[in-house]
Amino acid sequence: MRFLHVADTHLGYSAYHKLDENGLNQREVDVYNAFKQFIDYAIENRPDFIVHAGDLFDTVRPTNRAIKFVVEQLLRLSEEGIPIIIISGNHETPKLRETGSPLSFFEHLKNVYVVYKGKYERIEIGDAMIHAIPHNFSKDELIRNIKEAKVEEGYTNILTMHVGIIGIKEFSRGDFNEQIISSGYLSPYFDYIALGHYHKATKVTQNAFYSGSTEYFSFKEAGGEKGFYEVELPSLKMEFIKLKTREMIDFGSIDCRDMEADEITEEIVKKFEDVDGKIIRIFLKNLSIKKHRSMDWNRIKKVSSKALYAEIRYDLQEIKYEMAAKSRIGSLEEEWKNYISKIPLKDKEEIEKLALKYLSEAVDASD
Repeated sequence: MRFLHVADTHLGYSAYHKLDENGLNQREVDVYNAFKQFIDYAIENRPDFIVHAGDLFDTVRPTNRAIKFVVEQLLRLSEEGIPIIIISGNHETPKLRETGSPLSFFEHLKNVYVVYKGKYERIEIGDAMIHAIPHNFSKDELIRNIKEAKVEEGYTNILTMHVGIIGIKEFSRGDFNEQIISSGYLSPYFDYIALGHYHKATKVTQNAFYSGSTEYFSFKEAGGEKGFYEVELPSLKMEFIKLKTREMIDFGSIDCRDMEADEITEEIVKKFEDVDGKIIRIFLKNLSIKKHRSMDWNRIKKVSSKALYAEIRYDLQEIKYEMAAKSRIGSLEEEWKNYISKIPLKDKEEIEKLALKYLSEAVDASD
């Protein structure tokens, strides 16, 4: 049995305001291109089925263009007789049940199985039983659905969910409405667990894997490969299939403390030599206002303009030191005096004296 595990395609995503030759947001087009590459691979290599582990769309209200594109691609699979199971992720699941899901647009397409109603569903395809748990409306519902999912004898059992893993910071996206579970809920009895939500292809347990996203959506993902898994069961033979995507590079930081303005400029220009069409970022650490003003920003702008998007971040020494001084926390008495001075109260002096007396007694008692 051979199937493809893909997730986090985030179709409809757009960023950076750069347009392609047709006037469309270039990053939106990039995301479509990555998904089309995936569909092309599936049609050429004809897996038994496909599991999409959530966040097909980037939003619960995708544009007409995004919906039209997805319909076209799913119809290509449908006509080739390649089944695809798609569960909802947190990005396309509405806060209110009555809002409805964009995945409902595809439930009448042949060979397309969409699971989005917050309930555990089983889908039988040949000798495979796919146990599908969509994004839920509460953590309690999620746990109930996980407990309901049991392996069935006589089948190859595959579980799919869109979740983060508690206790492992990297497997949480920090997204609105995300749901986190402990790795203890990843049952070892399933032949394979196809996870979505974390954007880097990663092995979590012996049988549980994130396929990662099909494109870059954050500089946290810079440098990693984008694609999906091709999986063979029961041998659990896996191959990561890389997609051709626009390169995202985080150059890290340059410590400017002991550098002159012209040296900082040269270092940036050197790093930006080959950035045509790429998405890039660099951070200037310990940069003084004087050096900032003396840098050749026109030259930097010229070389960085070749990138699709260039982000140059910096912290100015003087502002950093000023903020650090402002954030100093004084004694309890100092903090109280500062607070009470800003509150319009009658008999303020008596209240302040009484409070300071109690604070003094509390400090003495603690000593």
